[in-house]
Amino acid sequence: MIDILMATFNGENYVENQILSLIGQTHKDWKLLIHDDGSTDNTIQILKNYQKLDSRIHLLEDNVKCGGAANNFLHLLNNSSAEYIIFCDQDDIWLESKLQVLHDVIKNNESDSAIGIYSNGYLYDGNGINKQIPTSKPHQLSDQLFLNAGLQGCAVLFNRRCRDYMLQYNNSILSMHDHLLTLVLLSFGKILYIPEKLMLYRQGHINKVTNNIEVNHLKRIKKQFFSELGVLDNTHYNFTKAFYQQFLKELDSNKRQKYIQFFAIVNEKNKFLRIVKVLSSDFKIDDSKIKLMLKMLLRPIVK
Repeated sequence: MIDILMATFNGENYVENQILSLIGQTHKDWKLLIHDDGSTDNTIQILKNYQKLDSRIHLLEDNVKCGGAANNFLHLLNNSSAEYIIFCDQDDIWLESKLQVLHDVIKNNESDSAIGIYSNGYLYDGNGINKQIPTSKPHQLSDQLFLNAGLQGCAVLFNRRCRDYMLQYNNSILSMHDHLLTLVLLSFGKILYIPEKLMLYRQGHINKVTNNIEVNHLKRIKKQFFSELGVLDNTHYNFTKAFYQQFLKELDSNKRQKYIQFFAIVNEKNKFLRIVKVLSSDFKIDDSKIKLMLKMLLRPIVK
């Protein structure tokens, strides 16, 4: 069984197409849990209509206001009990084989530890498909800690053990649900990547639950290297610190040392010495140590 967790907010223009794409999945053993965060449009009525049509669709009506996508998804996670779980944005469209492909891979890699299987997708603006989603592919902590985001939550199928770790996190400091998901997988389990495009990730509308992605290559480069923002933004850095402090005693010695090394680099005031520490480590961005060092030279470390 797969629990699909959908956080909604004023999604009347998109949520029906997403639900139809879930109903059309070739893998049929799923339950859709939906929690709305105070929609003022017709979203709730659309959800109730589909709840009547398909017994696998469940709208949680508990009058809880989460105040944002991250807390809404974690609220849903608290109500999930299936063996496998996946987050679902209200405005995307899943290709019909998505659940089956992810499920087959995770079943073939059963583990007592946390495990997540993720895939890619296409950027979609409502008129047509633009290109493949540009995404980092972290395989270990050193690939992730200098990034200001985790894997796309809606791309990752994860197991109940991963869910249990996520729900242990009880600090109010939180960047996004998928950042928490990614740190759990890299700290206590493993992530496997499937090089298949299994969804349409919608871009460019006001009420998007999760972030739009910059598709212009030159603008992406400018944002990465020539920005007043820090290599790490305060929100993601503070969350990483809070996560480490929460799980310090549960981390194995290698993972603990990796976090310690990360904080030592971030807290080094001398840019030259910071670069030296990166050179002697295995920290990278997008599988490139040079890219990480350039960002450190051109931008403040945390801002």
